[in-house]
Amino acid sequence: LLDPEPLDDILGRDNGKGQYCHGGVVSRVKWIMKDLERHDLLPQLLLDPQSNYKHYQLRIVGHSLGAGCATLLCLMLQHQYPTLRCLCYSPIGGLLSWELATAGCANHVVSFVLDSDLVPRLSLENMEHLRNEILELILRMKVPKLEIAKAFLYSGFYDLDDNADDDDDEEEDNSRVDIDALLYPKEWTPTDTSTFGIQLRQFEAIQTQRKLHRTSTTNTNTNVTTTNTNVTTTNTNVTT
Repeated sequence: LLDPEPLDDILGRDNGKGQYCHGGVVSRVKWIMKDLERHDLLPQLLLDPQSNYKHYQLRIVGHSLGAGCATLLCLMLQHQYPTLRCLCYSPIGGLLSWELATAGCANHVVSFVLDSDLVPRLSLENMEHLRNEILELILRMKVPKLEIAKAFLYSGFYDLDDNADDDDDEEEDNSRVDIDALLYPKEWTPTDTSTFGIQLRQFEAIQTQRKLHRTSTTNTNTNVTTTNTNVTTTNTNVTT
C-alpha cells in the first residue's frame, strides 16, 4: 500500500501519464468513486438542470489520510465539476508525484499545515533520516539510557541541541539538562568497539546498499516514451 501507484487509468493518459500516487490512497479513492457512482447523487444535485442545487459549488474537505483521498478525488472530478475546490488539512507526505502535486493541484487544491506537524512531512527519506539520527544519538551516549530518561524526567524536556539560546532566562538555564554530561559532541569520531557500534556501522552499510538498489530499480522502471526523435522520461519520484 505504501508503494506509488500509476494514475494512467484513473486520470486518463493526458493527465495521469507518468504520474503516481500513494498506493493506499489510490485504493481508498477507487472505493469512494464506486460508491459515488452507485448512488449517483452528485450529478442529480449539481448537474441536473431541474435540480434546486445546480448553482451550488462542490467542495471536498479532508484531514490527514482523508486529505490525501480528498486531493486525488478532486483531481478525478475536476473536469466534471470545473468549480470544484479541495481543502486539505495536514495532508500526508509522499502523496503525489512532483508534477501532479504542483501544477496539477495549483488551481483546485489548498493545503493547511499546522506549525511543525509531522504527518505532512513524512516520507521514506525523512523517516530514514530520523532513524539515523536516533541511532547516532544512542552511539554518542556517555551514560545508560535510563540515566538520560531520568535526567529529562526530573529537569523537563528541552531541545536536544548542543547550542542553547542566549536569551533563555536564568531559571530555565538552571533546569536545562546538561547535554555535555550525557552525550559526546556531534563532531566526535567514535572509537567505540562495542557490539552496538560495530552493528550500527554494518547496518549503515546495508542501508546504503539498499538505497543504491532502490535508486537503480526506480531508474530501471522509469517509463520511456519515444515519438519520432523525441524521448520523454517520466518521473517516478514521490514528493516529500
